Amino acid sequence: MDILSKFRIGLKKTSSLLTSNIIHSLSSKQINPEIISDIETALISADIGLNVTEHLINKIKSAKIVGQVDLKIIIKLLSTEITKILSQCEQNIIKEQDNNPTIFLFIGVNGSGKTTTIGKLIKKIRKNKKVLVAACDTFRAAAVDQLKEWSDNQGADLFQGYLNQDPASVAYGACQKAKSEKYDFLIIDTAGRLSNNTNLLDQLVKIKSVINKSKINFALKTILVLDGTNGSNMIKQVEIFSKSLDVTGLIITKLDGTAKGGALISIAKTYQIPIHFVGLGEQEDDLLDFRADEFSQSLLDIEN
Repeated sequence: MDILSKFRIGLKKTSSLLTSNIIHSLSSKQINPEIISDIETALISADIGLNVTEHLINKIKSAKIVGQVDLKIIIKLLSTEITKILSQCEQNIIKEQDNNPTIFLFIGVNGSGKTTTIGKLIKKIRKNKKVLVAACDTFRAAAVDQLKEWSDNQGADLFQGYLNQDPASVAYGACQKAKSEKYDFLIIDTAGRLSNNTNLLDQLVKIKSVINKSKINFALKTILVLDGTNGSNMIKQVEIFSKSLDVTGLIITKLDGTAKGGALISIAKTYQIPIHFVGLGEQEDDLLDFRADEFSQSLLDIEN
C-alpha cells in the first residue's frame, strides 16, 4: 500500500465528516453568504479552529467565485491553502539526523502513546544504526516491561533503573552509556504528564537539564507526543509544554480513531513546530512520515 492510500484510510473519519458537510453546504451550487457560513461551520466541526477557518474562508471569498460552482473548485482551493500551512512543518527527523548522534526526549500527557510510538520509531531507524532506549518512567513497572518488549523486538538496547528511582538519574546514566559506547540514537521515554501539573513538568525540566549537564555530544530533540483524539485540546498542551521545555517537534497519534484531525492544521499555523510523524493505526508500520500534501488530499478526499 502506498503512502497516500495509508493517509486516506487513516484520516477517513475526519474526511467523511468534513467533506460530507461541505458537500451539503454546496448542494445548491450557488456561492452566497449562507453557503459561506455553512462551509465555515463544516470546517469548525472538524476541529480546524477559528483562526484557520477564518483564513480559509477569506481565501474562498477572495477567489470571487460567482454563480454556479463545481464542488471540486472549492475543495481544491481548501486543499491548496491547507497544504501551504502544513508544508512549513514538514520535517523528516530521522533523515535529518541520520549522520549525527541524536537524543530524542519523548514527553506528553498520560495515554498519548509515547511508549508505543517509540517502539514504532525504533523500527523506522535504519537497521545499521545503534539505538539505546532509556526507560525513565520509573514509577510503573508495566511501562518498563512494554518498552523492553519493543526494544527486544526491534533490536535496540534498553537502559533501565530501579522502581521509583529518580528519572533524571536514569537519564544521566543512559547518556553516559550512549556516549561511551558510541550509540547513534538515544531515545528517552518519560512518564505521562498532565500538562497542568507544575511539579511533574518540573521533573521533565530536570531530566532535560541533566541531559545537558552530562556533556554528551548528541543533538537533543524534545518531541511532544499528542493524542489526536483530543482535537483542539492539543493546542493547549503544545502551549504549556513549549513554555517549559522548548518543544522541537511533534508526533500526532491515533488520528485514525477520530474525526478531529483538522486540529493538526491549527497547531501548525499557530506554533509552526515541525511535525515529524502521524500515527494512523496500531500496526508497527502505521507511524508515517508527516507529509503536508498527502495529509491535505486525504483530509478532503481528493483524487489524484
